[in-house]
Amino acid sequence: MKKEISIYNKDTPLTLLSGVTFAQVPYWFPFYEQKDLKMDIILPFRQANENPRPLLIWVCGGAWVTMDRSAHIPWLFHIAHRGFTVASVEYRLSNSAHFPAQLEDIKKAIRYLRAHAAAYGIDPHRIAIGGESAGAYIAAMAGTANGKKEYDKGDYLEQSSDVLAVIDYYGPSCFTLESPCSAAENKEAASVPECPSPAHMLLGYEPTKHPDLAALSAPLSLITSSTPPFFIAHGKEDHIVPIRNSELLYAELEKNNVPAQFYAIQNAGHADMQFYQQEMAEKISEFLIHHL
Repeated sequence: MKKEISIYNKDTPLTLLSGVTFAQVPYWFPFYEQKDLKMDIILPFRQANENPRPLLIWVCGGAWVTMDRSAHIPWLFHIAHRGFTVASVEYRLSNSAHFPAQLEDIKKAIRYLRAHAAAYGIDPHRIAIGGESAGAYIAAMAGTANGKKEYDKGDYLEQSSDVLAVIDYYGPSCFTLESPCSAAENKEAASVPECPSPAHMLLGYEPTKHPDLAALSAPLSLITSSTPPFFIAHGKEDHIVPIRNSELLYAELEKNNVPAQFYAIQNAGHADMQFYQQEMAEKISEFLIHHL
């Protein structure tokens, strides 16, 4: 069959730039003392006729001991189709460096993308950050640490690492809340040698033994009236990061008159499929359109 047809350019085709190096950081291996940090970027296939797009930087989770920056790329395309450039970004894990290295790495990514905004068709004045689980913690820290220059390390220091909005998917807001099942787990594990918690590995100490120090590294303690708007989503059945984290975070945001949306999702546990439906991508997109 041969047929002549006309196709109208109604949609903007997107492409994925994978493995873009944005920084080098210290590494442990002999003769390999620097490690590349990379990002994947979703952006229009051709940018010649495109206006600069707002940017969402995404930070994947993994208890700070593992992460895959490509894990949520298919779902993030839903947000990119709403007119955003999206960058999914790596950071150092807790077996490589303790906090605040992870926050420093994400701020490196923000500054890199601002410095190369023209190359990637980004509006440098409209940047938001988001993440899930351990990545949501880093994203929330990036938002609540706006203006804190002590976390700006590395290249492109002439660029700001501030963000205008935060997407927080079931992230820890502090380090002193126990999981509902932790007491039972501790009783069962009484005869097993104690292993450091993910938070212990991240911070370099057990936060429940040093709560005042741990509070300095928690987004809940850093919220002020100038904190950027938050979009929060958390499963009501989350037994890994209890929803109380997000409840306290939302209450503190409200107390400081920070715009916030909080979705408590029924019958959802940690990182369940409900979070990665197109419906949630639409809610996030509308939030970002309003605040960027």
